[in-house]
Amino acid sequence: MTLRRPFNYLARKLLYRWIRPDVVRSPALDHLPANAAIVYVLDARSWSNLLVLEEECGKQGLPMPLARLDEGLRLAEARPLRRWHRVYTIAPRQPLQAWLKNEKKRSRMLAGLLDAVAGSQQLDVLLTPVSIFWGRPVARKRHWLTLLFSETWGIAGRTRRFFSILFNGRDMLVQFAEPLSLREFAAAHPGAGDDRLDALQETLEQTFTEIKTATLGPDMSHRRTLIRQLLQRDSVQAAMQRYQRDHGEDRYRVARRAERYLTEIVANCSYITIQLMQRVLTAFWHRFYSGIDVFHADRLARIARDHSLVYVPCHRSHIDYLLLSYIIHAEGLAIPYIAAGKNLNMPVIGPILRRGGAFFIRRSFKGNYLYSSLLFEYLATLVSEGMPVEYFVEGGRSRTGRLLQAKPGMLAMTVRAFLKYRKRPVAFIPVYIGYEKMIEGQAYLAELQGDDKKSETLFDSIRAILRLRGNYGRVSASFGEPVYLTDILDQADDNWHRPYDDDKRPGWLVDAVNATATRIMQGINHCCHVNAINLLATALLASPNQTLDESDLTALLGIYKSLIREGGFGANVTLTDLDPAAQIRRGEELKLIQRHKHALGDVIRLDAHTAVLLTYYRNNTLHLLALPSLLACCFTNHSAMGREKIIRLVRIVWPFLGSELFLPWRGEALQAQCDHLLGQLAQLGLLQYSEDSAIYARPRIAAGDAMHIMHLSRIISPVLELYYIIFAILAFRNDGSLKREQLEQQCQLMAQRISLLHEVHSPDFFDKKLISNFIDRLLAHDYVQLDDRQSLIIQPRAIEQGRKARHLLDRKLQHTILQTLRKAGAPPARQTDTH
Repeated sequence: MTLRRPFNYLARKLLYRWIRPDVVRSPALDHLPANAAIVYVLDARSWSNLLVLEEECGKQGLPMPLARLDEGLRLAEARPLRRWHRVYTIAPRQPLQAWLKNEKKRSRMLAGLLDAVAGSQQLDVLLTPVSIFWGRPVARKRHWLTLLFSETWGIAGRTRRFFSILFNGRDMLVQFAEPLSLREFAAAHPGAGDDRLDALQETLEQTFTEIKTATLGPDMSHRRTLIRQLLQRDSVQAAMQRYQRDHGEDRYRVARRAERYLTEIVANCSYITIQLMQRVLTAFWHRFYSGIDVFHADRLARIARDHSLVYVPCHRSHIDYLLLSYIIHAEGLAIPYIAAGKNLNMPVIGPILRRGGAFFIRRSFKGNYLYSSLLFEYLATLVSEGMPVEYFVEGGRSRTGRLLQAKPGMLAMTVRAFLKYRKRPVAFIPVYIGYEKMIEGQAYLAELQGDDKKSETLFDSIRAILRLRGNYGRVSASFGEPVYLTDILDQADDNWHRPYDDDKRPGWLVDAVNATATRIMQGINHCCHVNAINLLATALLASPNQTLDESDLTALLGIYKSLIREGGFGANVTLTDLDPAAQIRRGEELKLIQRHKHALGDVIRLDAHTAVLLTYYRNNTLHLLALPSLLACCFTNHSAMGREKIIRLVRIVWPFLGSELFLPWRGEALQAQCDHLLGQLAQLGLLQYSEDSAIYARPRIAAGDAMHIMHLSRIISPVLELYYIIFAILAFRNDGSLKREQLEQQCQLMAQRISLLHEVHSPDFFDKKLISNFIDRLLAHDYVQLDDRQSLIIQPRAIEQGRKARHLLDRKLQHTILQTLRKAGAPPARQTDTH
């Protein structure tokens, strides 16, 4: 050892003249017990890995790997440990020979450590897996050679390792995993002999497999081989035989059809393509964006080790696909396979996306059981093998900025895949993605103003890229609390563990899928990041003429940050750290707001064009202020109100508003949240509370806080106004002649007219999906029923509730709605039902 240590020292210094490792360290290593000896476990015998381990242990202040195990331990029982150093490799000395003979490694070192721990009352040994990756497959590299010698699942020889160091030394990852207590392991595996030793060796091997899977992804088969394997699945063979009988085609034609479907679906992941995409994306972010903010990503690595991750982000932009993969790689995890719409499988762009991990699916394949069976088996293969998957539960991009109602298709397939194969538990990861300024902003603006959605073409995509100009601000991605599928299934049915037959799906499966969708959507809302543009849009759009004095705007921005911070959504919701003045400057930098100089104080405003666009950014975070705004609406027509009446009004609207915005509180939880927020409004001066009379009152009109409470009420009032329009039409035409399509059309026309008369610059005020969702809720709560002719009949209970809820709306607007109905020819006898 007298020569080895100096030689290793010189070799380390020479090696570190070139390499630049990134280190991920388990927090458990920060406080090592005094009675424990640490042993670093490597997965292969490699001198270069040992040199890296030595250097990083020195930098991290950890015991050196070539030190004797008893160094630093004052226990007499630790003396037998002097025989070994602090490093152990799980691989045998001759791996090929051991594999050919099917021999298990039974280390004398591990056996001795187990005996030493068993013979002591205090001594413990901490086995700490250390994984060293020489160039992850999707890292940013300067040349294709770096990709050829990046880390893979294969065994690296000396020559390959030399070139890996040469080409990938500046993109290394060193992971110190959580230590395994040998004392705890021995207690869990009593006895002695080879069985316990084999169990320990298998535990260590499994740990490295989990770490490598989480970092590189599973060792998936070649695409052509995978397609052939999928065609041999029993369920696919049964679907092919059924298709053959139903359509009268011979077996060969059906097999060719199935193969074409799979060729259309299955990704063809190419690490070289991913490398090039990473380089292009890095340049893209630097060119058009100020930076990327990532929140709560630290939880991913832990979950990825023993779960199949399914990333379920909200869908704002085509950039979402690229952004999320870019961030996940930066966190040292495997890039997910992404479900993309077939519309993106266009020439040039489609093959690039497919080689970057995208698999393409049709938007609708109802009735095509052969296609459905193939897609299901492919998704099941990805999930069961631990490959991370990503898809958008909303189905498509949101054109209004709000979360859309979840589409159950891919979720149902994921749940069924787990129930059928059950190889690894599934964790859904909700992801919120937010932009200060979107590259599709002008296209969305046109669609919001009534233009038809254009289908993507290669020419349009290239033209859109070439037209990009300016600064699009910062992008944020926030990872929510994981939704564990087993937890959902435990709540759905106690007997879900029984064998599952996909041809005989249990009745509780639909409820489990719906519960999963709700938890995911709430999870996305609960981890959102509020940027400066969200706050500015919320404040200015709720102002008359979308204009505010700068001092009033500054005050409102501060109030809204306080309400969001105390809004009951938890620590996963993050807020911009910019103060109100800096937020206003941010809006000016991005050219989204205008400043008008004035001797009595500057005025901040939106022009009509920008006001429509900013509704999108307001709606991203509308749910955070929905309940405070609803409470403020109680004082629209009343200067004072008791707590009980406030809560009664909130409960009338909440079944619809809570479902629309995926808000969590129900029953007593809603009442408690109302009490908490009323207290916050009083503390901020927006309401005044009298303990003697238990009455809440808005400040006098002359006070500045009176403007603030009315401003707060206008945030959610457009949604309530749309609800009132639908109620009014139903009540006026409650004669059995109103079909659903007629209601949706008339409601949209009325909302458009009201928005023109009252200058409501919010196209989502007459959004078809919002109208349709509200009608669905009316039917679900039995407020409206369908008669024999499928006409809508509003129930007396609903009319009574609507009469009470009108206290939340401005009287002038109520009058305008009723007048518009009269001009439309509504029967006058029905007018008293809603007013």
